[in-house]
Order: sequence, then structure tokens, then C-alpha cells
Amino acid sequence: MQAFPRITGRHYLAIFVLASATLSYQILITRFFSVMLYYHFAFAAISLAMLGMTRGAMEVYNKPERYAPERVAAEFARHASWFAITGVGAMIAFLCVPLVIPSEYVLVALAITTIAFVSPFTESGVCITLLLTRLPYGGGWLYAADLAGAAIGCLGVIFVLLVVDPVSATFGIGALAAGAGFAVVRGSGEVRSLRLSATVALTLLAATVLHTGLDVSGKGHLGVFWAKGSEQLGTLFERWNTYSRVRVTAYGVSAPFGWGFSHIPKMKIDQDHLDIDADAATVITRNDGDVSKLSYLRDDVINSAYLVQPPEDVAVVGVGGGRDVLSALYFGAKHIHGIEINPAIFEVLTDKFADFSGHLDRRPGVSLVNAEARSYINHSSDRYDLVQISLIDTWAATAAGGLTLTENRLYTIEAWNDFYRALKPGGMLSVSRWYEPDAHRGEFYRLVAIAAEALQRQGVAAADLVNHVIALNVGGIVTVITRPDGFTPAQWQSARARLQAQDFKILLGPDVSFDSVTSTMMSGKADAAFFASLPQNVSPSTDDNPFFFYTSRFTDFFGKPLSTLSYNNNAAISMTLALIVTALLACLYYIVVPFIRLARRTPLSVLTPPVTYFCAIGMGFMLIEISQMQRLMVFLGHPVYGLSVVLFTILLFSGIGSTTVGAHLPRPGAVIARVVALLTTLAVAGFLTPLLTTWARSEATEMRILLSVLLLAPPAFCMGMMFPLGLSIWRRHSELLPFFWSANGITSMFASVLGMALSIEFGIAHTYALGVGFYSVCGVMVAIGRRAARVEMSSGSQAHDGIAAVAAAPSIQPAQMEPFAPAARANSTHAS
Repeated sequence: MQAFPRITGRHYLAIFVLASATLSYQILITRFFSVMLYYHFAFAAISLAMLGMTRGAMEVYNKPERYAPERVAAEFARHASWFAITGVGAMIAFLCVPLVIPSEYVLVALAITTIAFVSPFTESGVCITLLLTRLPYGGGWLYAADLAGAAIGCLGVIFVLLVVDPVSATFGIGALAAGAGFAVVRGSGEVRSLRLSATVALTLLAATVLHTGLDVSGKGHLGVFWAKGSEQLGTLFERWNTYSRVRVTAYGVSAPFGWGFSHIPKMKIDQDHLDIDADAATVITRNDGDVSKLSYLRDDVINSAYLVQPPEDVAVVGVGGGRDVLSALYFGAKHIHGIEINPAIFEVLTDKFADFSGHLDRRPGVSLVNAEARSYINHSSDRYDLVQISLIDTWAATAAGGLTLTENRLYTIEAWNDFYRALKPGGMLSVSRWYEPDAHRGEFYRLVAIAAEALQRQGVAAADLVNHVIALNVGGIVTVITRPDGFTPAQWQSARARLQAQDFKILLGPDVSFDSVTSTMMSGKADAAFFASLPQNVSPSTDDNPFFFYTSRFTDFFGKPLSTLSYNNNAAISMTLALIVTALLACLYYIVVPFIRLARRTPLSVLTPPVTYFCAIGMGFMLIEISQMQRLMVFLGHPVYGLSVVLFTILLFSGIGSTTVGAHLPRPGAVIARVVALLTTLAVAGFLTPLLTTWARSEATEMRILLSVLLLAPPAFCMGMMFPLGLSIWRRHSELLPFFWSANGITSMFASVLGMALSIEFGIAHTYALGVGFYSVCGVMVAIGRRAARVEMSSGSQAHDGIAAVAAAPSIQPAQMEPFAPAARANSTHAS
């Protein structure tokens, strides 16, 4: 019999640190992918992490002699060091290689990138699996330490990026991982592993300190040299956080920057360029306080609302470099509230470049706040004549998910109703978006659809909608102005004269119609059948389906040329489909192929229930997690709360729940009680989430956080019980547990991309309901498994069941069954 090492405090510490390092590294990859590639590639980081963790566990399964219990310390230390080495190496190579690749080699480059970034997670997967499967059972505390470490990792990286740059953070993560290996192997007599761990940890620690010092001092250091095909030169300022990377470069003295000028300015001014993730951009204008120098702003169609009706109180959503604040000052607004969600951008405007921009935050009547617009407006008593949202798009993947953009929450029916409630009588909402008459009308149509539905919810009659909406165009920009109080004929004719004098093209107005599509929307007759009949999906986006920018349907990609569908943000849809196909292939490799082989010598009645159970857990956990994260990110207001509240709560309470399942097979009543509790808490949370988020939208942030935790904690606690519960039921088939693990891990990977696709296509609530459905399948499989276990126990054949034919597979001692839970960790740790 094999001698199992005793679990000590160093093992708990090691799994805690490594889990924290692994999740932090995944979040950093998300940010790097968003900056250097495009935001939808960042979504692949989740899949890379899950795939790597699964590969690591299968490495342990396939090589039982190499990873024997007595080798745990040495192998953990070695692979923890290689996690650090490969993680740092992949990141440095990614930073230094010019990302200018001919189109015919793009797939090859993506394959190489995939291999490079899967490698660190494979090393981490080996380490986690060693501790959870090669040590004697000590209750659920080791697994709880794993989940707690992951929870701290998702929370800690938020604060780390406030202090150090992401490259230094990567070095630090590697040093921590290697240090965990050193802690485990110390005193074991494994000199080579000890020296490797010490060398890697100390080297990366020194690199962390050195690189941080270079960054703080402003001297040359490692960073993003190429992003989205362009060399990153002339950086004046750079700041990373979990929202984006913000970078400032010099424009110099040149023609004024504008979005949709009806007349080309002839003057020249001094400006700096501010970009977000090397994509979305705005300008910082040198300002000496003389607003007469800003006359060119009158010619920009995004400011057309000021010509419709001069406002005194203005709310600017998305301050950026301050250009919209300057517009409000130029047009004579008395009180201006600038609301900026990104603290890095806020820092640029109010600190780093405050002298250049004229200290806009100190101007009389100007108030700048670092907050999320909907949350701020909902709990503020201020009322406005104009709320302006001008081309708010970052194209930056938040650390909580590649396709869940910060700006999603602004372009929904519920958001516009929030803004309407903040208007004074006669107040207006002005929203500007991209537009091309022949190639890109989708965003314009969707703006009109949102306006029509939101106004009707405000009590505007369908027949009167045309008197509440104006749409204006210059070049590639369209501005849609809506007013809950309709324009009188006299008001409209006066405004129309000013707009035409400025050479703004009127697309919509009380007496102007654009085409049959907008006419149907403005008549109030645009139902689901009408939107389904259109070539693009331009139905009004909602908080349940906040994906304003995606106008292609998933079904379109199977019958239309890809070149006609991947325009603009719809490339994210094609990327999601590619990930779904990849995940399906992984499911075939890790589930279907082994299942077929096992089915040749194992009764299907024995094999099918546990495989179905663990697959259903993988699907259910991830679908629930993704859907709740999407919904509560909108409710909480900041995308960073997707990590600091939602994911942290799910990880923490899942870990606590897992500790309640012991090593022995629970009594039938206890099993039924756990399943009933799970399904009940899931149903209650699903029912209460939309009600509470609507009722509490105006509450203070602290109250919304508390309500979110109360919604998440009970179902997370119960979901955490399901993996160890399955292990206790099917632990008699010890040689098959690694296969169950891989099935669970790969279905988690599949669910992570499928959940996003389902939310975009059908809505977040449907995704959540499907997750509950998979847990219902788990309940059925539990009943079948319990019945089979009782039959085997009564017949005295508990250890056989026709599985002897798989004797070549490595067996796991019964005493160590329950901790085999890296798949449950994959469900939660890598779903961010």
C-alpha cells in the first residue's frame, strides 16, 4: 500500500497561494488580450485557463508512477516553478513580438498563442490536482482553501493594478507561485526542487521590485510595444486597471479633433490624444479658460442638442478628455455634472493633465465625479435639462468578461428610463453613435427602437412618438435626441431652422421620416415579429439583454458570407462561435472518445449516471455564474464589482458549502435535502434578482452590494456541495474519477462560451433558467446513483460493477476521493 504524506499547514497555504496566482494571472491575460488584440479575444482567456487546468489533471492521471503520493512535494514545487516560468515567458514574448501578421498566418499565430498561454495553466492544474488527489482525505478544508485563494485572487488583482503595472504584477504572481512550491518542498530532502523554487522565486521577486521601480520613475521598462497592429510610441502617460489601459500621447498643434463636423474648422489648437485599450479614443484640449476659442464645437453634430434647446443644467456621461464639458461651457450651461466611470481617465483629467486641460474640475459650475452614470443619477436628487452621451464606447474587455463591456449598461430601455427620470420638465436625452447610410445603420435603428419603447414606458402614446424624437447626421455620426415632453410645432420649427442653418442633416423629426423601418418603430407597431423580419437584430436592448453593439444573429453565420456579418462589433459574435466550436471539439476529445472506449467494457447503466452528473454540474455552475454576473454588474454599476462582489461571493460560499459534505456516503434524507435546498435557492434567486435589482436601483452602493451578496450566497453555498456530494456517491469507482473530473472541467469551458452566446441571443434570464435545468438533471442522476449504490451494497459487490476491465487505469485510494475537486474550482475560478 502506498504511503500518503500527511496534510500540513504548508499544503493549505500552498494551494491557497497557487489558486490566487492562477486566477490573477487569468485576469491579467484578459486585460493584455484586450489591449493588444481586440476585446473579444480577451474572452478566450477563460477557455485557455480551463483547458490548461484540465490538461494538468489528466497529466497526473496518465502518469501515476511519476506523480505518486511520495512525490507530491517535489512535483508540486517543480510545476509551481514552471507555472511561474512559462507564465512570465509567455507574457514577455507576447509583449515583445510585433503583432503585425499577414492574414494567411493569423490562424497559425493564434494557435501558437493558445499553446503558450495554456502551458502555465497546465502547470497549475498539475499542482492543484496533486494536492487534491494525492494527499489523504482531511475533510473539505483543502478544497475550501483552494476556492478561498481563488476568491482572494480575483479581489486582490483589483488593488494590485492600482499600485503596480501589469508586467510587474505578472512577475510578482510568478514569485508567489514559486514561493508556494518552496514552502511545500522545504524539509522534504528534495534538493533539486528546493533550489529551483528558491531560484525562480527570488529572481522574479527581484524582477518585480526592479520593474516596479523603473515604472514609477518613468524610465524604460517592459510594456506594450505593439497593440492592434500599431507600434506604441510617444507615450506621455499610461495607467492600467481592471477596466482598461488608458494612454495619453501628444497630438500637438493641429486642426481641432471632431466627430461629425458640418464645417471643417480652419483654426489650429494644441491637443493630446487619449486612447482606451489602444482603440477607443478622445482628446484632451489645451484650455486657458477662453471659451470663445471653442467655436468649432458648434459645428459638431454631437452637440446638436444645444441648438435644439439651450440647457442650463447638463449631465455629461463619460467625461473622457473633457471635450463634452468644454461644449457645455461654450454653449453657456450654468451647471455641468461630468460623470466618468474609469478612475484612470478621471486621474488624467483632474490630476496628470489638469494644467493642460485648464482644471475643468475647478471651473465655476462644473462638478466632476468618478462614478457609474446610472448609479449616480439614480441616487442623486439633481435634475437636468440635458443628459449627453456622446459615442461612449471603450471596446475594452473588463476583467470580469471579454464581451461584457462597461458601456453595455448605458444603451438599454431601463437605462434610458433612468435618464428620463433625471430630467427636468422639457429636458432632453442626447445619444450619439456611429452611422453609415449604406453599410452601418444597425446602431441608429437600435437607438430609435430603444427610444420608442422607453418613451412608451414613460406614458407617451404610440401615435405621439414622432413628436418626441429627433435624429441628426453629419458624416459617420448620428445623434438621436429624445424628449419625454413632446416638442410643440413652434418649438420644432424654431429648432429645425437652427439645425438646418448649421447644415446638420435631419433624419427624423416630427415631420421628417427616414424610412419604413423607423416609421414602423415610431408608430409603436414594431413587435417581435417585425424585428425578426429585419436582416439585422436591432430589437431594443434591455438589462436582460444589454448587448447593444451586436446586431448579427448567431444563425446568420451559418447561411451568409462571413465578410457581411463581421462588420464592426459583430466580429465578437464570430469569435464566440469559434470558441463554441473549439469547446465542442474539446468535449469530443475529453468526454465522448473516452466514454466510447469505456462503454465497450463497462455497463452503460454504471457509466452514464456519473458522467451525466458531473457534466451537468459543469454546465449548471457556469451558466448560473455567468448570468448572475451579467445581471448584477448592471445593477451594481461598476464592472469591477463583477469580480469584487459577484465572483468573490460565489467562490467563497461555494467553498464553505463544500466543507459540509463528509467523506462517507450521506443518508438518503440528507442527499434529498441538499438537492431540494439547491433547486429551491436557485429558483428563489432567479425570481428575486430582477425584482430586487429594479426595486433597489436607487439605493446606495453599500445596500446594493449587501443585496447582491444575499442573493448569491445561498445558491452558491448549495452549488458548492454538489461536486463533493457526487464524489461521495460514486467514490466506489475510484479509477474513473479522473475521467469524471475532465468531463466536468471541459463542460465548464463549453458552458462559459455557450452562456455568453445564449445571453446575447435569448437573454440573461433564459441562460440562468438553463443552468437551473442542468442542476435538475443532477438531482435525477443523484437518485439513480443512490439506487445503484444500494443495490451494489446489498449484493456485496460494491467494488466491482464490471469495472475491473479498466484495471490498467491508475486507482485512487478511497480515503482521498472527496478532495478530487479541481473541476469544481474550474467551474468557478475561471468563469470571470
